[in-house]
Amino acid sequence: MEYRVAYKVLPAGVGPDDYESADLEARVDTVDLPEPGDGYGPHIEDVKDALRDMLDSGAEPIAIRFLYDD
Repeated sequence: MEYRVAYKVLPAGVGPDDYESADLEARVDTVDLPEPGDGYGPHIEDVKDALRDMLDSGAEPIAIRFLYDD
């Protein structure tokens, strides 16, 4: 199942005290994950893993939120 997610990218080597939220790259991507059997949606760690595969090595997705079409 495809999920559209919005998130910020924390570059590799940047710690929690080394950035301002407004300075981080904001992205929207679609991740394709198996449909969850519990009906609650994908586990956040599965979403993070899928997003990490799209980012430069060492970068981390943060402030993740799901986007839904009306």
